[in-house]
Amino acid sequence: MGFITPAFILKNTPELRKKLEELGYKVGNEAYINDAFLATDNDEMFGIDEPYSPEQCNGYIHCGTNEPLFLAIAALRDDTDKNQWFTDGDKWIQCPEIKFSTYWAYNDIEVDANTIHKATVNELIELFSQKIQVPQIEWNINDVINKD
Repeated sequence: MGFITPAFILKNTPELRKKLEELGYKVGNEAYINDAFLATDNDEMFGIDEPYSPEQCNGYIHCGTNEPLFLAIAALRDDTDKNQWFTDGDKWIQCPEIKFSTYWAYNDIEVDANTIHKATVNELIELFSQKIQVPQIEWNINDVINKD
């Protein structure tokens, strides 16, 4: 079979298309590949000139401008584990091999075999949509200015 989840992103760059080619996608329609936005379906990538709202995506996962999320969803396949994310709910591992079980067994990676699984679309959305909170630092200007 192959790729299993169509996705859509509000950007389209040669670098992003190259990453999709590395995952195994091919250009679906050369005439539109340079349009403003990019989508994947089956084993093809194609450009779109007008953005869809999330409600209009008809089964496509709308990734906004989140490239890591788009690539994680675009990598989902049913015939290999390569480039896909696995989790036990706590630990996250992106598989560089064809089979995840071979990868963790031969690379001494500690995983809970009872809970580790290929991440679902919802888990990927949660992982790549997390906001990082940076603590706010307060400075006393007199401590920063060099008093000579």
